[in-house]
Amino acid sequence: MDAATGAGPLGDGARLLAWQAPEREPGPRVLTTAEREAITDAYLRGPREMAFAAGTGQPGGLRDLFQGAALLDAQAAALGGAAPVGWAHAPTLHFYAPDGVTVSFTDRFTYATPRPDPDAAPRVARRELDVVMELGDGNWRVHHWRVLRDEPLPAAPPPEQPAPYRAARAAPDWLQRPADTLRRDVSAVTELGLDTLIVPLAGGAAGPLNAGRAAQVGRALGVLLEAAAARNVTVLLDLQVAALDPAGLRDLHAALGPESEGNPASIGTRLGGVILSPARSASAAQLGAWRQTVRARFPALPVGYRAPGGSADATVTRQVDFVAGSADAPVFRERRAPLGRLGDARRGWQLRAFLTRPGPLEAGVLGPDGGREGRGALLTADGSFTPLARWADPARPPPGPGAWLLGWAADLWTLPAGLLLGHALRLALLRSGLWRSGLRRVRARRG
Repeated sequence: MDAATGAGPLGDGARLLAWQAPEREPGPRVLTTAEREAITDAYLRGPREMAFAAGTGQPGGLRDLFQGAALLDAQAAALGGAAPVGWAHAPTLHFYAPDGVTVSFTDRFTYATPRPDPDAAPRVARRELDVVMELGDGNWRVHHWRVLRDEPLPAAPPPEQPAPYRAARAAPDWLQRPADTLRRDVSAVTELGLDTLIVPLAGGAAGPLNAGRAAQVGRALGVLLEAAAARNVTVLLDLQVAALDPAGLRDLHAALGPESEGNPASIGTRLGGVILSPARSASAAQLGAWRQTVRARFPALPVGYRAPGGSADATVTRQVDFVAGSADAPVFRERRAPLGRLGDARRGWQLRAFLTRPGPLEAGVLGPDGGREGRGALLTADGSFTPLARWADPARPPPGPGAWLLGWAADLWTLPAGLLLGHALRLALLRSGLWRSGLRRVRARRG
């Protein structure tokens, strides 16, 4: 089943679920941590298996997670091809039977139901659900569920343009970096005269879909946000997905965490913003729905959009709070094909001039994958600044017109080099007499 759904272990909720303290002590049996994780794992697998069955037409796995009337509902949803995707689950335990085979709880969560049109916005709503699960053959299955309340999400507030940021991007392997290295990266942002760190997160097949990866995301983001708060650095989460579909939406909310709205310790409360970076262009309806779900949980969290190719229609960008530039490479010019690579000093002039421009900017990547130094890196593997980054020292004055002229002149080094080489060859031929003899032969043939 893991291979089929791609869910992996979900026993602790994978940052999608947080059990709530009951108003009164449920009984008559105490639910241990291991039993609660087994129930959580089976409960969260259910919608994933429904989506898998809807997409592949293979409903056989539903019997491992549902039974009775709930199985009929799950099969009907799978046949309809519109299995809901949920997040921010907040279940409250009501009853755990003395024999340990029946559990009852109420779950409140947000969900999205996909539409047949891939460019249409999914239906997003909040639901309150009574759930009864039973244990049989070592597996927990949903035996009964009843919808108590289902209501659309409130409309998001009008977009607000946040302050322009001057950012560096975290290395692609930031999730695997030790805590001390992450803190060093935050310090490097301020020492470069920047104010924002953008952390990329891959969604979809490589997203935080299981407990292990979700815990890794939560740990790394927690370290970064704690260090950023101490240094007054803003952290933006850059979600990179194939398309703005409900599965990617679940990944985003898994990264934001299961904490309830208004909790000052939650990831979503401490982030400076979210950038949506789909590989496929998004429609205005999709962007509006994604922003609506984020603002419903975190009213002050800005949502931006990074359009494929770096340009987006005005009707699309009006649905988000800000627009981010291209992330394929640093925005300044590192090289100018076909003239080749032309030195750190010339790139330094360009970077320094780039950093003095107004508006949101991304100066480069702190370190390439694995910490290996590359042409776009601002830090070496040991944490020292590369020659390129040292040109970003805010103590240096901005480059003047002479620096720009010299930088552009350096791009044309092949022209004077070619002229000098041609002149040298001509002199050599004249001295050897081959030049004059060649001219005589040409004149003789013409005559």
